[in-house]
Amino acid sequence: NWKIMGAGINAATTGRKAMKEVEAVQKQMEEKKAMTVAGEEQDGADNAMDEEKAKMAAQKLEETIPALLELAWAINNRDISRTLKGACKKLFSDAEVTIETRIRRAEAVYLLGSEFYTIGKECGGEKYDVKDTKDIKARAEVAVMTTMAKAQGQEVTEDDTEDMIRRAKDMQQGRDDAEAAAANEKAASTDENMT
Repeated sequence: NWKIMGAGINAATTGRKAMKEVEAVQKQMEEKKAMTVAGEEQDGADNAMDEEKAKMAAQKLEETIPALLELAWAINNRDISRTLKGACKKLFSDAEVTIETRIRRAEAVYLLGSEFYTIGKECGGEKYDVKDTKDIKARAEVAVMTTMAKAQGQEVTEDDTEDMIRRAKDMQQGRDDAEAAAANEKAASTDENMT
């Protein structure tokens, strides 16, 4: 309960801050549009400033993703725990079967739990960082593409999915590098024009 409440408060405050900043940027852009319509000209520097503010707003919204995922994880974790607890209670307190059957059920559940734990560790279950928004975005994009491919009757393996995630990350890194290079080039040309 406390984890869910804490994650919920964190998501709400993070989201509220991001929305305030996005609304402020939108208001500034609307005011500039109104000034442009009123006959005042807008120069290239203002357009670049508006683009930069829009990117900043998008980045602020992206920063809320980890808090929202943390809340979703806390809710799912609680739901799964409660479901397992209820299912085990039914399995282990079934009065219609003998005590030996209930003991065998308990051993089977223990074996199943051990396997889940082992596979989770092998797949790096405890290493995943919810703060990595690029990975989250890449996985979400691939999930959509995989779902569409499966809906069209195509088979997609786990290896295919991981390969697509890697490619999505590489493509995003390439776009980020290109944007950084363009920004550096623009800054250099502005410096040359100043001198």
